[in-house]
Amino acid sequence: MVAPMKFLPSRTVGSICIIVSLAVVLAILAVLQYKQSGEVSEAERERMQSGLRNATTQFRLEFNRELQQLGQSFQPDMTVLGNRDWRRYAESAADLLAVADRPFASNIFLWIAGSDATPQLLKLHANAKSFEPVQWPATFEAVRGRYERTLASPSRLPAEPRPFSWTMISGIPLMLHPLTLFQPQAGPPTANTRLIGYLIIELNLDSIRRELLPELAQRYFGGPDGFIYQVAILSGHDPGTIIYESDPNLPPSAFASSDARISLLEEPRARLGRRGPAAANDLRPPPPDDSRPAFIPGGRGRGRGAPVLLPGNDGTDWELIVKHRQGSLEAVVSGLRRRTLAISFGILLLLGSSMALIVAYTNRAQRLAKLQMDFVAGVSHELRTPLAVICSAGDNLAEGVVADSGGQVRQYGEVIRDEGWRLTRMVEQILQFASLQQGRRQYNLCPARIDEITEKTLEKARPMIEAAGFEVEKSIDPNPVLANVDAIALSQCIENLINNAFKYSGESSWMAVRMGTHQGPRGMEILLTVEDRGMGIESEDLSHIFDPFYRGRAATAAQIHGTGLGLCMTREAVVAMGGSISVKSAPGKGSAFTIHLPALQPEDAESLVDPQP
Repeated sequence: MVAPMKFLPSRTVGSICIIVSLAVVLAILAVLQYKQSGEVSEAERERMQSGLRNATTQFRLEFNRELQQLGQSFQPDMTVLGNRDWRRYAESAADLLAVADRPFASNIFLWIAGSDATPQLLKLHANAKSFEPVQWPATFEAVRGRYERTLASPSRLPAEPRPFSWTMISGIPLMLHPLTLFQPQAGPPTANTRLIGYLIIELNLDSIRRELLPELAQRYFGGPDGFIYQVAILSGHDPGTIIYESDPNLPPSAFASSDARISLLEEPRARLGRRGPAAANDLRPPPPDDSRPAFIPGGRGRGRGAPVLLPGNDGTDWELIVKHRQGSLEAVVSGLRRRTLAISFGILLLLGSSMALIVAYTNRAQRLAKLQMDFVAGVSHELRTPLAVICSAGDNLAEGVVADSGGQVRQYGEVIRDEGWRLTRMVEQILQFASLQQGRRQYNLCPARIDEITEKTLEKARPMIEAAGFEVEKSIDPNPVLANVDAIALSQCIENLINNAFKYSGESSWMAVRMGTHQGPRGMEILLTVEDRGMGIESEDLSHIFDPFYRGRAATAAQIHGTGLGLCMTREAVVAMGGSISVKSAPGKGSAFTIHLPALQPEDAESLVDPQP
């Protein structure tokens, strides 16, 4: 015989479809969010790299502008050059050194041919306002060896350094400028330009380190909370000499990997490239730049624009190195992406959890509604039986069917009384549960002897026990044990457990009531156990037996009537008295319910009440 096919209820199928659809939607959202975060991270990387390139370029431009203005300030005019009026130039240069806001210039030198046509080095003495011959400093020997041959043919312009430009020798450091006399005439520019000598400005490295470089670093790489990027300026390579660093604790090797690296001085080809290919052979001075004021000692002669500042190509050029304080731009972007993904996935997880909770609560509400319907049906059946008995007995008495002989009237009266009490207990139980749900149930807690409460409850249940022919195994500790309880509520709890044992004992007709003490992790506790050898409880029902209206499948299949409120109310009362309730059960082997109550020492009790249930 083929077993009939079982189909899921349409409501269950609908819930499954909704859950699957929501899961698919969340998965799609997660994939889209992951892809979008990658695109956003890439855009953020480009933005940060572009901003960093712009900041390094601006840093270099500002640095060059400061030194260009310094060189322009000390550049002599054509009148001084034409008349070799070095005295007048010394006065102007000394005054300029005295009033300079930023002492970036340490010393001024003139390197020109003397009266015997031998090149000599003159140093400006600011106090005397004159140039005096001096011996070549040891640090200048590289400059002397490189450019001295150009002074041997003053009528011929040198190929290096370029006329009208400044060359910075970073290793010293100094700025060198060829002094050329230009007389506009017909013909090529080189025929009208003559080399007179060199102007040398020795730079004050300490002042540049203290004032210029920190200011530029803070302006272009700083933020409200300090430096966003770690900045270093190195001279030379492998590993180089530190000229400046924003974090003095970092060694040069820390900048082996960087986010940006740029030379602080412009390459000559880059400068010429911006002026066009024809400018490579153009030796005329650059056009005037009226955007910046130019100070030229002597006050006469034509104005000039800011000179070009070129590197000296001596292998010690200054290099600006920038590295993000978090390690690298890639690490910053990756961290931003991880945080964005964490937040996004957290929101999706919260959304998914909310949906799952909604589905779970919906299923729970449906299950609770079903339990309530089962409760109504069960209560209706429970009420119908005693009402039918009462009505039948009343009809027999009213119609004279039962004669007043042999004690039948008395027997009928006892039946009516018992069934009436049964109805009363059922109604009281439902009203007590309603009070619990609304929070109106109050407990009068005071020290009481648990052994006496247990004995009183068993004595009250003795008629029912004897009538059912039950064997009761009683084990109660005779020593007075106190607990802070509501005696009436505790008696009702014990009575509920005894009634459960009656209903679910089956054919065994046996129960045990035990009371003793146990040293638990939180101190001495009282154990009150009611045990039976009945049908037991399935493992999947154990976690629900204390839920309101819940009745196990085995009890429902055996048509054992009940409201499903007894164990729920027992747990609520025991918890309100500071205790707990546990259960051990196995199908076919019976059940054991244990109430755990914290024990009091006799001296802790202020008063002992008579525990009348």
